[in-house]
Order: sequence, then structure tokens, then C-alpha cells
Amino acid sequence: MEPRHLQSINLFRSKKILVLGDSMLDVYLQGKTTRLSPEAPVPVVNIERTKKIPGGAANTALNVRSLGAEVCYCSVLGKDAAGDQLIELLNNAGVDTQCVLQVGARHTIVKSRVVAGTQILLRYDEGDESPIDDKTDQKLQQHLAAAYRTCDGVIVSDYDKGVVTQTMIDFIGHLAGASLKFIAVDSKRLKAFKHLHPALVKPNFEEACGLIGTALTGEERVERLRTAGKQLYDVTGAEHIALTLDTDGSLVFKRENFAHYLPAPTQSNVHVSGAGDTYISAFTLFAMTGATSEVAARMATAAAAIAIRKEGTGHCRWEELLASFNAREKFIATHEDIPVLVDVYRTLGKKIVFTNGCFDILHSGHVDYLNRARALGDILIVGVNTDDSIRRIKGEQRPINPLEDRIQVLAGLSSVDHVVPFGDVSDDTPITLVRAVRPDIFVKGGDYTKDRLPEADTVESLGGRIVLLPLIPDHSTTRIIQRISHTQLA
Repeated sequence: MEPRHLQSINLFRSKKILVLGDSMLDVYLQGKTTRLSPEAPVPVVNIERTKKIPGGAANTALNVRSLGAEVCYCSVLGKDAAGDQLIELLNNAGVDTQCVLQVGARHTIVKSRVVAGTQILLRYDEGDESPIDDKTDQKLQQHLAAAYRTCDGVIVSDYDKGVVTQTMIDFIGHLAGASLKFIAVDSKRLKAFKHLHPALVKPNFEEACGLIGTALTGEERVERLRTAGKQLYDVTGAEHIALTLDTDGSLVFKRENFAHYLPAPTQSNVHVSGAGDTYISAFTLFAMTGATSEVAARMATAAAAIAIRKEGTGHCRWEELLASFNAREKFIATHEDIPVLVDVYRTLGKKIVFTNGCFDILHSGHVDYLNRARALGDILIVGVNTDDSIRRIKGEQRPINPLEDRIQVLAGLSSVDHVVPFGDVSDDTPITLVRAVRPDIFVKGGDYTKDRLPEADTVESLGGRIVLLPLIPDHSTTRIIQRISHTQLA
């Protein structure tokens, strides 16, 4: 990750975002099915657990908060159990819900999904989708005005479920006229927001087709929509238009001009519910902290990719976003970066292998050993002793090669996914590193035995397995040094 991207993520915590929109409670009834019902040709699902997650604009609020920013959430819920649960979930996540109204005459929208394994078999919806009444509208405007004064930017997450009325849109325009702020809009009816001149709008494929009045097939949509910038700008008035095309990536326009195309990352086992909420949250925060539209779109795509790997309505934490980019870098500078990185790998179902050593003069024995270690799992993390650590272990004449060189050579091997230094005057063992990595498999050479490994108890206490790999005979750094010395003497 480039330093300016890291700086942007660190600046998220200095921002306060007002999120306005339609709240939903997403419920996942998860279980297994092994038979059909005798009453009808439908599967019988034995429910094993129930998962409840904020959805709709509430998911946008959760995403903004998860990315590190402060959030004030404005919405309307029913004064019912689902509304209480939704507020509790948001409060527990650190979202400010003081501007959320609960109305007795309204029923909170609940979307319940019956899931067998990873397959959604059925969804049923409950709750009010009619526009909020005038009294509620006026009261929410009062909350909106108070929140607007203290926020740095606004995200309107409009699912056309009754909260974002035309009077509410006009009121936002009034607030923006008195104090212009970054306004992002994700709506099924973007034309209604044109007079706000939003900083960002995020139509999806179907919405974009509706905006330009054209029906397109999947095969032609990227190329056809690449030239639709002027049409989209004419109907949205937005400074930036991020047009998301699910598996085809996204197109970004600056006003009427095409700016960037970003392909979607290749993924399997995706759960797309809420991905758009993640995208607009990340794009908004990056844009507000000085990133270019290209960087904002790229990072938003990465954040959405993290969210859709999770079951249910997903969100992306700022730590996960950092880790996803750190994962592309082989060198890990500090142990503090490791836990989030390995959590990302485990979310993807990866088996983590760890080994450690000096790797002073890399030879064919090392390469063979590391190849076989990597074959035991999916990700190989290699701990490398620092120069001072090697001197304490092997004497003042070692290492032959400094740490920077050893890391560079190891990082050049395709079998090695990450390299991290370890060892200090208080402890030259990799125990602290093992605690950070929590490896599924800990590998050492066959010249060791389990009782000679001080880290063995730590590995096993964390649920890891120790594997000792036989080494190629007569292949060691010490022997290479001896041969060089004998050659020089001869």
C-alpha cells in the first residue's frame, strides 16, 4: 500500500459522516436441509442459528463506522422489537443513533432469509415502505439540521422505502446552500437529487440504464456505458459518478467525462448483499481525505471485495482494508500488522504455515525446504532472525548477509508469501511471532526434535500442528562457509 493511501485511512478517524436513509433489519435463518416436506415439494430446513445484521442505510452507517469514521445516523424505525434490535446493533458498533426516530404507527422493515448451507432458499419481507407522515418528516428534519452542522460529509442511502421524501431532499438542498459539504447519494431515483449537485452518486447497472433510457445486455454494457457520461451527468448533476457493474467492475466519470475503469477482483463464494453500501462508504471517505477518484474507486472496490466474502450483509473494517493491501506486500515490518492479516486469510479459508530461521546464505536446501513447507498449506509466513539475534546465537562472524538482503532473497521465492523479522535481546525465539500468526502448521527442519523447540508448547496451545521436514544431506550455510574458507586457504 502506498503511504498516501495509508494516510487516508488514518484520517478516516478524524471525519464525522451523517448517514440518512431507509433502515432495514436483515435476518438470516441458517441451517441444513436433508429432506423434502411431505406437505409440498419444498425442502425442510432445520434452523441451527439466527443472525441479525443492520441492512439498508443502517448497513451504510455500519460500514462508515467500521472504516473508522464517526457516524451520526438519521432514520425512522417502528417502535417495535425489530427497531429496538436494530438500534442495539448500531449502538454496539459505535454508531450514534440519537437522530433515529421510533414511531409507534410504523413497522420496521425486516428482510428474513432462510439459508441452507450457503444457499438462500427463501426471502420474506415485512414492514412499512410508505412515505413517513408530515409530523415525522418535520421532526427528522430538525434532527438532520442539528447533525448537519457538526458533520464533515453526508451519505444519503435511499432505498425508496419512505424515509427520504422529496421535502427531505429539498431540505438537504437548503442546508447545503447555507453550508456546502461533501454529499454522496446512493438512490434508486437519482434524478430527484440533481438540484443538490452531489459530490458523488453511485448508480448500479439497472439504475444507470433507467437514467439514460436505454436497455443494454450484459455483453455490451461496459463499452456502451463508457460513453454515457454526458447523459448520466445531465440527469444527476454529480461531480463524480461511480457506476458499479458487479462482476464487470466499475466505471468512474468526472462530470460528463469518462475517467477510469476498474475491473472487479476475481472471487468465489461471494455474498453480494450490501456490497454497494460498502463501496459508497469507502469511496466517500477516501475522496473526503484527499484521494483522487481513481484511488477512491480502487480502494472502494477492495473494501467491497472484503465485504462480499462474508456471509450475510457484510461490511469492511479499516483493519481489514489495510490488511488486504498488506497481503500484496511480502515484507511485514511489525508484528502488530500480523493478526489482522491472518484473520483476512482465515476468512478466505486459507491454511497458514509458519517457519523460521536465519536463512543467512540461501541455498538449494533452503529452497527445497520452503517449497515443501508451502505445500502443507495455502500461505507460508517465514520468520527471519535479525542481525543482532543471529550474532547472539551464532557468534560475531555471522550473519554473512544483512537482514535486508536476506529478506529480499526470500521474498523472491514463489513459495514464500510473507517475510517478517524477529528476535531481540530479551527473546531470540519466535514465540511472540507464533502468538501473532497462530499458524495451523508450524514447520522446522528434521535436524530438530519437538523437545528442542521452545515454541512447541505455544504452537500446540494455539491449536497448531508441528511438522518436522527432513533436510537434504550436506546442505547448510555452515558447510558452505567452510568450503569457501578451505578454497581460499588452498
